[in-house]
This record gives sequence, C-alpha cells and structure tokens, in this order.
Amino acid sequence: MRLKLALSVVGGVLALCVAPVPFANAGIVRIADDKLQVGFDSASGSLRELIQLADGCNQLADGDAPFALWQISVGSGESSRELTAERAGTPKIERLSGGQTGLRLVWDKVAAGAMGPLRVEVFVRLGQQDAAVSRWELSVAKPKNVLLKQIRFPRVAGLRERANEMLAIPRELGVLARDPRKLFRGKNNKGMRISWGYPKPLSAQCVAFYQQDGPGFYAASDDTEGYRKSFEMWGDATGQVHFEAVHVPEQEAAEMAEFQLPFGVVLGAFHGDWTAAAQIYRESPSARTFAARGRLHRGMTPAWLLNTGLWLWNRGRSQQVLGPATVMREHLQTPVSILWHWWHNCPYDAGFPEYLPPREGAEPFKAALAAAQRQEVRAILYMNQRLWGTQTRSWTNACAEARAVKGKDGKVHTEVYNTFMKAPCAPMCIGTRFWRDTYAGLAQEVLCDLKPAGVYMDQVGCLADCYDPSHGHILGPGRYWTDGLAMLTAEIRDRTARRGDVVLGGEFCGEPWIGNMDLTLALSVSQDRQGVSPVWEPIPFFQAVYHGDTVVFGSMAGLVHPPYDEKWPQELAPPGRLTLLDRKFAKQFYLDHARTFAWGMQPMLANFLPSLLEDRAEEMDFVTRMVRTRMRALKYLLHGTWLRPPPLEVPRQEIDVAEVGSYTLLKASKRTYHVALAGAWRAPDGDVGIALASISNEKLALCLPIDAKAYGLKDGCVIYRTDETGRHRSGTLDVREPVVKLELPPRGICVIELCAK
Repeated sequence: MRLKLALSVVGGVLALCVAPVPFANAGIVRIADDKLQVGFDSASGSLRELIQLADGCNQLADGDAPFALWQISVGSGESSRELTAERAGTPKIERLSGGQTGLRLVWDKVAAGAMGPLRVEVFVRLGQQDAAVSRWELSVAKPKNVLLKQIRFPRVAGLRERANEMLAIPRELGVLARDPRKLFRGKNNKGMRISWGYPKPLSAQCVAFYQQDGPGFYAASDDTEGYRKSFEMWGDATGQVHFEAVHVPEQEAAEMAEFQLPFGVVLGAFHGDWTAAAQIYRESPSARTFAARGRLHRGMTPAWLLNTGLWLWNRGRSQQVLGPATVMREHLQTPVSILWHWWHNCPYDAGFPEYLPPREGAEPFKAALAAAQRQEVRAILYMNQRLWGTQTRSWTNACAEARAVKGKDGKVHTEVYNTFMKAPCAPMCIGTRFWRDTYAGLAQEVLCDLKPAGVYMDQVGCLADCYDPSHGHILGPGRYWTDGLAMLTAEIRDRTARRGDVVLGGEFCGEPWIGNMDLTLALSVSQDRQGVSPVWEPIPFFQAVYHGDTVVFGSMAGLVHPPYDEKWPQELAPPGRLTLLDRKFAKQFYLDHARTFAWGMQPMLANFLPSLLEDRAEEMDFVTRMVRTRMRALKYLLHGTWLRPPPLEVPRQEIDVAEVGSYTLLKASKRTYHVALAGAWRAPDGDVGIALASISNEKLALCLPIDAKAYGLKDGCVIYRTDETGRHRSGTLDVREPVVKLELPPRGICVIELCAK
C-alpha cells in the first residue's frame, strides 16, 4: 500500500509538472512512467532506486552511502585528476519540460585544480522503449585544453542480492555464469573486476544480471556507430556487486569546449531470464538499426550460402579439401561448403599476406575449384585481413612497417601465433588507404582469377588502437577500425562486381559489421575445445537478437587430431596428426553439433576424412541426420526469430572433453552438461518450431510445456514432427493443456512444428 501511494503521488506530480522544478533537500527524487521508477539521492545524485513497477522490486540494495554517479579522468599537460560526482557537491536536479518524463542533474563548477572548473550535465529519460528502461545522457563543458581521458557513467552501486543469480553477457555468441556473485568475490574474497569491451568481445551492447525466472538488472547502450566502450562489473569485500559503463572519448575530446557522449546508456529492469533481456535489446531502436543493415535481412546473401547443408573446415591442397567435400556432398545429397585454410603459398600464421600463387599452382587449383562447384561444393578461401609477417620479403619491399599499427611509443608491437615457427606478425592499420588497397587488391586477384565462392577475412573482430599521426585517422581508440572494415568490404565488392556476387565471411560475431559481412564464424559452441573456463556456459545470445539478419556458422567439432601445415618445419610436427581421437570424446562431438542445430547456426565439421563414414559411423550418422533435419526446417533455423524454448526435464551427465588445437596438444578433462538441448523459433509466417537434439545414449521421454500466449498460438494449431525421414503430423494443440509429449530416440534430432494449418 505504501509503494502504491508513493507511486501515485509521483505520477500526479509528473502529470502536473510541465516546466523545470528544482528539488532541494527532498531526500529521494523520483521519476516514473507506467513501467519503471528511478530515484536519486538529492544530496549526492547517487542512484538509489531502479524499480520495475510490475513487481515493485528495486534492483539496488538498500544503502545511503554516497556512490558517484559519474567519474571522469581529466588531464592537461603533465597534470591529471580524477573527478567524481560525490566530491563535486550537491547537484541541481530539475524535471524536464514539455511533457517529457525525465530529470536533469547538473554539477556546476566542478573543481579540477589548475585546469579550471568543469560543468557536468546528466539527463535521464523514461518512455524511450516499450520496456522498463531509462536512457542516460552525459555532457561535459570544459576548457578546451582539458582532456577527457575516460568517463565512467552511469555507475550503479550494490545490485540487490537474490537467490539463484545469473549473469548473461553477449560475449561473442554469448555466455552465462551461474552464481556470478561468487565470481566477483574473487579468489581472495576481496573482490574482482571484469571488463567486457565493445565492439569485441561484446557482440551486442548489453548485460543482464538476474534471478532465474525472477527480477533482473538490465544495462545497454544505444550506439549505432561502433564507438569504443566497455561494460564493467566488480565485487568488493562485503559481497556487493557494482556496475558501470566506461567510455573513452575520441582524441580525449581535445580542443572541445563541450563534449557530449554520442550515445545513450540504458538502465532498466526485467523479469525472466537471458532470453527476456535479449528480447528487450532486440526490440531497441539501436538493435533494429543494426538488424536492418544485415545482408541476410536485406536479401543480399547469395542463394548458395543459404542452401549450404554443411560446412567442412579442411586444410591443405585440393585433394585434401575438395576431394573429401565431394564425398560428403554425395553422402548428404545436399550442398556442402568449405572454409579452406592452407591453400596459400605461404606458411600459415607466418607468411601473410603472400597468399599467391596457391601452393599447388594456379591452374590446377582453378580447375579443381571449378569442378567442385559443378558438384555443388563451394569454398571460401582464408585470407587474414589484419596481419603481415614481418620476416617476409614483401614486408620490406612494400615498406609495410610505415602503415602498421603503432603504439603510444610510436613502435610496432608484433604478435606471434605460430608456435612452431615463432614468426612475428604485425597488425596492419585498416585506417590507412595503403592497407585497404593492398588487401582489396589481393582479394580481387583471388576472387576474379581463381574464382572461389568467397574469402574468409580472419580476425575481423580484432580491433587495435593506433597512434601513428601519418595514417590520417584520429589517434588512439576510435571508430576508424569499424569504418575501415566497411570501406574495405565495399572496395572488395566494387572491384569484383564483374564476376557476380561474392561471399565475405569473418571471424567473431559483432553487430557493427553484420551489414558488411555475409556470414560470421562463431566457435563458442566449441568453447570446451578452446579451453574456456567452465564458469562460463555458451548461450545463443547473439542469435536471439540477430538471427534472420545475418548468417552464423561454425564449430570445431572433429573426430581426428588436428593436421600440420606442410609449410611448417616438419621436424617439429607432433605425432598422430589426422589420426582418430579417442572414442570417449564422442559426446563432446555430439554436443557441439547439437548446439549449432538448436541455436540456428549453419553446422560445421572440422578435418573431415572420407574414412570417417565407416570408422566413426555413429558420429557421422548424427551429423547426417542433423543436416537433413535442418534443411527441412530452414524457415525456423535460418530465418526464424528466437523464442524462449520450453524447459527440458532431462538429466545432466558428465562427459569427457578434449581441449585441442593446431598449436596445442590434447588436454583431457570432464565437464557436466544436460543430455538434450532445445531452441525455439518463430518463422516469418508465424509458425513456431522447437528444435530438439539429444546427446544421450538412452531414449528420452519429453513433456514440452508450450507458452501458447507468448508464442502467439491459437487453439487447435497443428503439431508436426520433422526429422531426417520427413514431416509427420502428430496431432493438435489444446491451449487449455498446452503440453507436447514425445519420445526422442538415442541421440535423436527433430523439430516440433506448431502451425496454423
């Protein structure tokens, strides 16, 4: 009753106030719409309330200690200083005019020592989206010689502790941490900070900290231009968890009398799980803007890519790559595509960009490619779009060092990936016309002469801060990296227009480049093989936002030990290359593929050998059934919109997993997972498909509770079961008891369709 009375008073005040009204010594200053209430300490400007009105839950813990709403690092000459809202005095707080639901907070004459006073202004607005969210803006008026090195805003203290807490982050494909408060306590229980940068590793600009199926805290930003930022969370010795968004103004706002954060930060509340948070983000204006740029969304993706049944990730000469692919094409009776590494003349991760000619010769290579394409086998060729080997002849001849990324010290800082050759590579600056011309020229030669279906531009999501003033871009962090990628891909497409559509693939999910790339490699489904901590479980967060707008493919799922490049020192080659992995890792193989299927990705098989069709018949049967089922359900698994899947009451099982890669020897461990996965999708025509995949050796009896209202289903809709054998009608849905019962055979794969007819 007390809460309802307070809200009605706030609502009444808001309805009456059309001009700015200051608040002095008012305790808590509140604003509210019909979804969210936000409250500030009038003395310090600290955020005290973030309440979703549907359940009355404050996302913030009770407390009255000041906690700075903003923190700004400033500098001038040799001087630097940390400015905080809590030391800047009492802000002036006033309501917005013109019927807007919001507040303006002003800290005037913020002392910055000899640098002169600053003025910090914050706007908080409600009603910007059909969700319980608020939009936060910040500007700083300052002397022109004062630099803004870093801005931490908004800062949120003490997220309220609840049972069964989860943290969902769109890190690449997406990850989930259970009991994150324990994670933030750190190993010594004194607290630990975690930072997620954007545009990488964050593929989307949001975080969700919540109680499973309960209240949750949501933070995002509405930047559509790819500004550099990070979301950070940290714990302290008292067990509290805090949040802040961290911004790095381009060129430190030098010579600007007023800096305005070029995007808003969004804070809010929700109820449910990470799917609910992903839906809020998906429906935000910024995500809609990115989605509209997606090449799949715009119908610009070549048909062969959409019709790909399976990707093979093979390496080497054409007989090692195209030969196995044509065998797989015949076996599956569906188109097969190839991500082709080690086709090039130079050693991998050492001799870039000396790709040409192909190591088997241009003419035999072209002939093999053309023959494979006639059999519906297409390849995209690996071409790293970032690295130049510093020990190559071309590095010297092209004076490439001048256009490489420079650190603050003015030097090139090389990177070493190849553990066998220890060959240093320099990241090239994509902000320079030289590098874009160099790479686009190579891509043109490859695409127009060799005529593959496309190129794979490795390390697309690896950004760098360059401080070379001769490159013509701003110094330090900036959008020139994503802008440069857009210019580079446009240049490649322009140069190759005469040969028809080409596919450009890239590494790492990322919303800023879905308008530039046709498809994105996402290896998060195989994070066990990469050695990612089991604290973080993979989830399809990016797919929940951008499925249907861009194509996502990939996994590291394979059945043999990795190969070894013929261009590497043969005396260092490890034994057992391309020999069978222990059969005990079969369930890890199933799990990787089950994730790609349920999560609406194009599947991939690494290091395929035709002999596996007999030597690992059960595993290959799983892949075969998965591909055939998926190809019958593309309106969901390629074009659908993610829905919250029904919960699966299935056991968890400990399985053997192998951490292994081209540069790492096999390391075995055990991890525990559920034995079945589900994904739910709404097709463009309104039908709903529930993708199911089991990794269990036993049959599973499932009861799927269907949220008919959330799915938009009407009584009597028809239920079909689609699997490798075809589509079979299995009844109708009764919305009074909306449960679908079925039995999955051992390692069963199917899609349950709920259709209007």
